[in-house]
Amino acid sequence: MSRARRRDLVLAVHPFTRGIAFTLFEGPLSPVDWGVKDIRGKQKNALALEATKRLVERLQPDVLVLQDFSGPHGRRARRIRRLQRLIGSHAEGQAIEVHRYGRKEIQECFKAVGAVTRYEIAQAIASQVHAFGHRLPPVRKIWNSEDARMSLFDAASLVMTFYCRTSPNSHEGA
Repeated sequence: MSRARRRDLVLAVHPFTRGIAFTLFEGPLSPVDWGVKDIRGKQKNALALEATKRLVERLQPDVLVLQDFSGPHGRRARRIRRLQRLIGSHAEGQAIEVHRYGRKEIQECFKAVGAVTRYEIAQAIASQVHAFGHRLPPVRKIWNSEDARMSLFDAASLVMTFYCRTSPNSHEGA
């Protein structure tokens, strides 16, 4: 089977203010590797892109999934949007299939389990993927900054959306 057709390993990379989060799955509920990488310094994009390149080289994914920030709910800093484009371009240059999903597509896939907000989606993932169950942060108080672990769940939601939308017998509810 050619690399362009094989979809055994699906990697999602989710850049956020303090770094990148990633999840690698070999099936809809089968994570293989995951993590949150803290990126500090003046050249955050260069460092984050280099970290992503190392991930891609080490993990050898067949598919890369990124969040589409172009829609009305895709408010992200210019730096993050640029980093997303650089990551996508690098993956395409490595002949890796790239998919992008916005918040609306993610919410559609989790609608069947009653999850709409990011935190509800994270709860649904934690209940379905046991490896992530203990990583669910507490509900954020408005005076607290967001827990970096939420980005891990954002990455996982991208992978689960990929499986939801591309599976031949696709069913809602990721």
